[in-house]
Amino acid sequence: MLLVSASRPHVPLRGTALRVFGLAAAVAAGACARCTAADGDPSDPATAGTSVAVKVGDTPIFRSEVEAAVRRVAQGRFLDPERQARLTAETVEQLVDERLLRREVEARQIAVDEDEVTEIVTRMRGQLADRQIPMETFLAQSGRDETSLRNQIRLEIALNKMLLPQLTSAALEAAFAKHRRDLDGTLVRASHIVLRPDPGRGADALAELERRAARVRSEILQGTTSFADAALEHSAGPSRRQGGDLGYFPRHGVMDEEFARRAFALAKGELSQPFVTPFGVHLVRVTDLKPGDTRPETLRPQLEKLVVQDLIREIVSRGRQTTPIDYAPGIAHFAAGADGSPADRRVVVAEPGP
Repeated sequence: MLLVSASRPHVPLRGTALRVFGLAAAVAAGACARCTAADGDPSDPATAGTSVAVKVGDTPIFRSEVEAAVRRVAQGRFLDPERQARLTAETVEQLVDERLLRREVEARQIAVDEDEVTEIVTRMRGQLADRQIPMETFLAQSGRDETSLRNQIRLEIALNKMLLPQLTSAALEAAFAKHRRDLDGTLVRASHIVLRPDPGRGADALAELERRAARVRSEILQGTTSFADAALEHSAGPSRRQGGDLGYFPRHGVMDEEFARRAFALAKGELSQPFVTPFGVHLVRVTDLKPGDTRPETLRPQLEKLVVQDLIREIVSRGRQTTPIDYAPGIAHFAAGADGSPADRRVVVAEPGP
């Protein structure tokens, strides 16, 4: 969550949470050009005095932090206003989550020894030196300085101390039961209908396709048409000639991530709600399953990561319900649901007050 890089570190750092959040992975990758986590610190003089973009309780997130993180992700590419707003909203969401995690760490009075931070920085320097990358180059490429890097490491050590005791055998077993299909080598056979937008229709094209997909789904469920006939009539994919059949595929590495995630969440015979991927608007029906046979004891790193992610989500969700979050005028962010979480990924922009 805190760092975008998801690759495994070559040299594990201290404990699971540090592996999950990826500081060592960023070093192994040689740079962190897509870091969108909060690098700054409210007390950092480099950001002091700048205007506030968001207040999380009494903790500010400065506009300079948001803008710097957005620039790192954009990497100089031109973004149209809609994509710029979404990227800003995603960045703001991550910065807010990071502040909520810091508040939780402070509330639990979890102390971090500065010697631990220094040890990790020294190890990072060594790993970078092995790759003939000066620390200064790494920091410049990732848009950090050593103070912000130490702040990030300090937070991850604290999270490590907070979360490691919760990685019990029971928690890992529960994670395996919950995510078994995703992990054990299960194959899903699915059929799909894909509706592709007309680029000339602009921003309204996708919403219209979602409404059309909902109508097709209703017709299938009511029995007025079969899935195969609907695929032949409506789908823009080549599989329409086979009733939309895509054959068997694993959870990872073959299909688009969102498509695979949605398909693997369905029971055999279940028809999905319309959903969007970069390829268009989809309806998916799972027609068969081939269970995998990978045992949980061989999956401990993946299970640890899933447990930690769930724990982090719980902390952030609870924080959003109990902490006032105020967005300054002009700041793009996701609309909040009833529980305070970003509900439907709809981007909104705070308007000026009266």
